[in-house]
Amino acid sequence: METSNKWLIFDGKITPADQPVVPAVSRGLMYGDGVFDTLRTYKGKTFLLKDHLTRLHAGMRMLGMQVESELETEAIKEQLRKLLEKQHLTHNDAIIRLQVWRDGQRGYHPQGNSSTHYSITASTCPEDFALPKLATVDQRRIPSQSMPSSAKFTNGINYILAAQQAAEKGGDDALMQTIDGFISETTIANLFWIKGDMIFTPDKECDLIPGITRKVVLDIIEENGQWECQKGKYSLDHLLEADAVWICNSVREVLAVEKIDHHNFDIDHPAIDELQNRYTALRRTNAKLLR
Repeated sequence: METSNKWLIFDGKITPADQPVVPAVSRGLMYGDGVFDTLRTYKGKTFLLKDHLTRLHAGMRMLGMQVESELETEAIKEQLRKLLEKQHLTHNDAIIRLQVWRDGQRGYHPQGNSSTHYSITASTCPEDFALPKLATVDQRRIPSQSMPSSAKFTNGINYILAAQQAAEKGGDDALMQTIDGFISETTIANLFWIKGDMIFTPDKECDLIPGITRKVVLDIIEENGQWECQKGKYSLDHLLEADAVWICNSVREVLAVEKIDHHNFDIDHPAIDELQNRYTALRRTNAKLLR
């Protein structure tokens, strides 16, 4: 049986993953001129696929790229179905990455006739994720006025440097702060924490990517009514005083944070357990087959 990661989709066609598809003159390679999105499939089902594609398309339009019919929802569903079958991932959870980039010549201003390409990859999703240990780093989140945070752009050097420093300090991920020192996000996820009966999370003014899973968690908190949630600008000291901390994204869902630097947190807090259960129930109810 063929194993995962042998195939990908390039411009709508299933292609061996070990064959090059990006020319050296690609603007995606030279400048990171592109946009991507990541999601998880659940045994051939998707959750909030349209939301992910809406964000991807918004990022493309921001870069002046035209959204072709091959990247519309129904077309992507069909391509995902074929790729999961080819990768033998229809009966497993998988991590999907959709990547769009632009061809063209040197120079920061793209030419009007530059071609747009895309790829889709699918890899096996772990059954469980280790609880993250976060580390504070010197790198700061790029202000949204400099790089809009409403989409995921391919140029991730800032996150790479932050992740490298976090690893050097023994962390699994970096705790990103704004240039003014307010808590923003991690390199891969949004952040929440709880103190007493109050839940806190940075608001959009903190240059964070307002994740799709973040919105789901906020809706669950509001509907639950057990806690109040405040969005705002918070210092590192405020976060470190929390009873429990968790991250959320579309792959890891809701996941407790074990520690930040040398500060440990309650990984079995009932709020985290409740949010995980409610998120799972919501996802199971609303996940949709690709057929």
